[in-house]
Amino acid sequence: MKAKRTAKRQAVAKEPVTITYRPRTAADDDFIVSLTKSELGDVHQKAFGQPFPEEQFRTYIQSGAPTFVIERNGKPIGYYSYLTSYDGKMHISAMVIQPRYQRAGVGKAAIAKIEEDARRMGMHTLEVFVQDNNEQSLAFTRSLGFQEVFRFEPHTIAFHKVIAQPVAPGFGVGMPPMGMPQF
Repeated sequence: MKAKRTAKRQAVAKEPVTITYRPRTAADDDFIVSLTKSELGDVHQKAFGQPFPEEQFRTYIQSGAPTFVIERNGKPIGYYSYLTSYDGKMHISAMVIQPRYQRAGVGKAAIAKIEEDARRMGMHTLEVFVQDNNEQSLAFTRSLGFQEVFRFEPHTIAFHKVIAQPVAPGFGVGMPPMGMPQF
């Protein structure tokens, strides 16, 4: 008879998951380009009949457009980038997360962060363009409350999400209109 081995199993404390966002640095560019190409290259190829424009995309992220790296416990797992306009819209240019972290709440948390930042900057509408062959992104976008507003030929759908009431032109954020009492 074999002797039974009794091993004490030590309770392994799971490391708490911490998601952080930090501005992109030049050292992040290869990660961002590689992730985007691996996750969206086929979508781009099918939608436009051309390979993913790697150098054009690299030029975009190096242009100074606000781009933030999403980290999980200090390791990059994704990023997002946006542009803002004078009329109060924030266009989310890209948001890509490594596949193993998708469907784990990372994207929803990133969108919540983007919304918070947009409101703080005085933006009233988020905008995103999704290729009509990107079913996963379409479902994600719709699940967040974005509404389709128009289409670009051949395969792009534009979505908007109103996050605050627009400020009337000519009035600064936080300033009462002329003639209104100030308390």
